[in-house]
Amino acid sequence: MIRALLAVAVLAAAAGAMAQDTGAAGRPQLAAADAKRFAIAEVLKTTGRAGAEKTDPWNPLADPLARNAAFQADYTVDAAGRADGVKTFVSVQQAVNRAIVDAAARPRGGRQYILVKPGTYRELVYVPASARPITLYGEGAGAADTVISSGLDAAVPVADYVKRHGPQFVRLDPSIVEMHAQIAARAPTISTSGSMTLWTRNHGFQVRNLTIENAYNKATGNARDECGERVCGTPDKPQERVSHQAVALLVEGADKAQFENVRLIGFQDTLYLKSAETRVTSRSFFHKSYIEGDVDFIFGDTTAYFYRSEVKSLGDRTMSYVGAPNTNWRTKYGFVFNEVNFTSDGSPNALAGKFYLARQWFHNSRCSPYAPVAVEGYACTLGAESVYKAPRGTITPTVLETVGKMVVINSRIGAHIDRDKPWSDWNQPGTLAYRPAQFSSDDFFKNLKNAGIDPVNHLGYRKQPLPAEVYLAEFNNAQE
Repeated sequence: MIRALLAVAVLAAAAGAMAQDTGAAGRPQLAAADAKRFAIAEVLKTTGRAGAEKTDPWNPLADPLARNAAFQADYTVDAAGRADGVKTFVSVQQAVNRAIVDAAARPRGGRQYILVKPGTYRELVYVPASARPITLYGEGAGAADTVISSGLDAAVPVADYVKRHGPQFVRLDPSIVEMHAQIAARAPTISTSGSMTLWTRNHGFQVRNLTIENAYNKATGNARDECGERVCGTPDKPQERVSHQAVALLVEGADKAQFENVRLIGFQDTLYLKSAETRVTSRSFFHKSYIEGDVDFIFGDTTAYFYRSEVKSLGDRTMSYVGAPNTNWRTKYGFVFNEVNFTSDGSPNALAGKFYLARQWFHNSRCSPYAPVAVEGYACTLGAESVYKAPRGTITPTVLETVGKMVVINSRIGAHIDRDKPWSDWNQPGTLAYRPAQFSSDDFFKNLKNAGIDPVNHLGYRKQPLPAEVYLAEFNNAQE
């Protein structure tokens, strides 16, 4: 295996400044002094509203979860056991339900521990906000011994979802029933954010030694043709896309969510990290874990730290993107990967070396102001809503400012990742959803101005940040 260090040329760069070494290669490197800003303690010490975050230091490595401490189970789940509905259960959701009920009765109690015995639990698990944090943990020899699995995808009709899973949510706590009802009220399909196997809103939520799987397409592969990898139809008559989105884990607004030795299994959109409110971030930490997928399989707008883990790109499809962050431009941090092995399945598509570390999710865009589209009279201008009706469309400030931030440091990057251009544009020039990769706030401001949108006069921003704020960058990585 050939290894090449990527950061040597910039180690002597000025302290506090990012080396502006994008060039044709498109691989900006952090200066050594700047890389210190991406240590665990720094990234995870702030949370809250973008631009007005509060300081709340958090060291997940000091938690008993990360130290592999033994827990005393408050509830036990055993698919082969006998449930009493109080302390023992045959489904994870039933145990979570009891924990929520008990927390409402005793809100001043401490953390609640749910032991999940080895086995495969084919169910959905919804964990609402609660007065007390919940820990799910498996007791098997490894995370693969205990699996929570379902197989929903974004295109499942709501009626099918209700028929298949509705009985699971009968006579549960109202907060859990409300989560189910939120998906059941959609039409006509459950969409990406309704496809998850495990969904948590629980602050301080923890998982250890478990597998969370979305089994959609796992028996057949995920290589069906999809126009999302290329131009679909024509700009004025877009071709409908095949839906592959199938979330394993959704962390929604749950601050200080911690995952130790977990396996997250899926293809597209495996892990969704979502703010509960626009421009308000929460924090997640993944340690000694394994995450796999093919397209945008770690995505969202919150702050998340991945440490000493493996991230595997699966090559069923011709394109693969690890990350799809849509971080607000004022939020300090998006996704940070530190001492992570970026691996692949060794498939022919992966061996072609044209997969990507990330593309910045142009969330909810309906048209692009960043490049011409082959429609006579085409225009995409700033507006109160994001809509497009050929040949004209509008785009909101909220969509424009979800820039996407992701930094990779001290990690090993496999040969499946494009060596010259590991950071991809969002779609192709000439498509309605196109946006070029933006490496820093300098790019963000420049692209807005080139599109005829003044950041100060039109968007109410203050002057351009100096020095430039980092969006996409690397430091001290090894390339296979």
